[in-house]
Amino acid sequence: MYWLEIDVHTPDQFRDAVSNVFFEMGSGVEEPASSNLGISIIRGYFPADDRGGRMVRELQRRVAHILGEKPRIEVRRLTGRDWTISWREGFKPFRVGERLVVKPTWEKYEPGPDDLVIELDPGLAFGCGSHATTGMCLELLERHVQPGMAVLDVGTGSGILAVGAALLGARTVWAVDEDPVAVRTARENVVQNNLAGRVWVYESNLLEDLAEPADLVVANIVAEVLVALCPAAATVLEPGGRFILSGILDRREEMVRQALVAEDFEVRGRMAEGEWVALVGVKR
Repeated sequence: MYWLEIDVHTPDQFRDAVSNVFFEMGSGVEEPASSNLGISIIRGYFPADDRGGRMVRELQRRVAHILGEKPRIEVRRLTGRDWTISWREGFKPFRVGERLVVKPTWEKYEPGPDDLVIELDPGLAFGCGSHATTGMCLELLERHVQPGMAVLDVGTGSGILAVGAALLGARTVWAVDEDPVAVRTARENVVQNNLAGRVWVYESNLLEDLAEPADLVVANIVAEVLVALCPAAATVLEPGGRFILSGILDRREEMVRQALVAEDFEVRGRMAEGEWVALVGVKR
């Protein structure tokens, strides 16, 4: 299989935000170089198939929105290198929170008596849990999921949050994503974790088909989409229901808070790591 190697040149202050765009689009990232002028290079990989050109254009659009100007992007077509294999070599089991352990399917791990192990093959790195936004979501799920809950995971990616919620005791989890590749990957990970029948994955626009009532909604997306999702989350949640939101750059936190308040949520939880913020809203 051939790959597109994409370098994005970005001011250092936007390094994490640009990296997150790659993660959201299904690519792991590398940081091969930084200049002395405050410019970093963020490198990611997309498959060189029919989707490649579309994904590069979408990357350009998202990064331009962050930077406020057209970004400098370099694209190369790789031959003779299977990037997925080289990426897997650096993906080892790791703990998130007190009980959750993320373990790649190809690695060995001896769980402790209280460990809840998420077996994961993220495909093209659809959310392996190592990014701050995903890690904070998992920690907040550990705090807020109660046995018997119905959970909705919006923008599921690899399915890591849906699987985590089920292992923590959720009775039913609905996981939605608009990317068919993510849906296929998430379904495979659900089966890998023996959760078929409790976790249901389906393809949908992130803001549609949210008719099922839920006790908890979790979404790890960008701030603008989270704002647009607030009315739908308010509709599916009963009073006392939880809404976990992550993927928020600190400078956009107030915008998300205002959207929550407008839909009758009370912000009762906050986590931060670097410039990333996660919030917990409770439906009044």
